[in-house]
Amino acid sequence: MGKVIILTHGELATSLYESTGMFIADRTGLEALGLGVDIEAFRTSLRKMLLEDAETDFLILADLFGGTPFNIAASLISEVKEKGKNMEVITGVNLPMLLEIVPLILEMPCQELKKIALEVGTEGIRDLMAELSR
Repeated sequence: MGKVIILTHGELATSLYESTGMFIADRTGLEALGLGVDIEAFRTSLRKMLLEDAETDFLILADLFGGTPFNIAASLISEVKEKGKNMEVITGVNLPMLLEIVPLILEMPCQELKKIALEVGTEGIRDLMAELSR
């Protein structure tokens, strides 16, 4: 079992968590953390989630590559690994990837969840006009 943490600017993380709940009642292993105006509080909360949790396998789904939530997660990788834990980080979190991986959190390691999230997240981007012209 691993843990998946959604990291975003503002309330997007919470909204994605809640929207996932409209489709999947059991979101065990899924957490959300949104960045507000207090960057240090965000860093402290994420650090606590990663280092104090008994879980040792984490998949971070951030909103923007190079954004503050992503950068804070990246800054904690060494510390997480020093504790003997695994942490994967990808960006572009979206609802299709969450709907695909949340039911699998208890069954798969985060490395496998990451592969699925990358594939499904990309496939979830569709062009209506291109689809209609087929």
